Amino acid sequence: MAIQVHPMTGVKLNDIVIKRKRLTFDDAVTAHILRHQGETFTDVVQRLGTNANRVGEVFQGKEHPESAMFALGLLTKKKT
Repeated sequence: MAIQVHPMTGVKLNDIVIKRKRLTFDDAVTAHILRHQGETFTDVVQRLGTNANRVGEVFQGKEHPESAMFALGLLTKKKT
């Protein structure tokens, strides 16, 4: 990917590849896993291509409340 630069200011800009208006259950599980793996809240928001309110709703348990335990199960699952 080529680095984009704002034509008037010369400021480097990130590409926006994915935009999500809402998060699915799988998105919510992924958010919990990313956070557990040390990603900052802001990075989780940006990586999922959504806004902070959507991720906040997931972390507060308002949306997909069962996703936290599901993510924990995936993280602690023994590999065979």
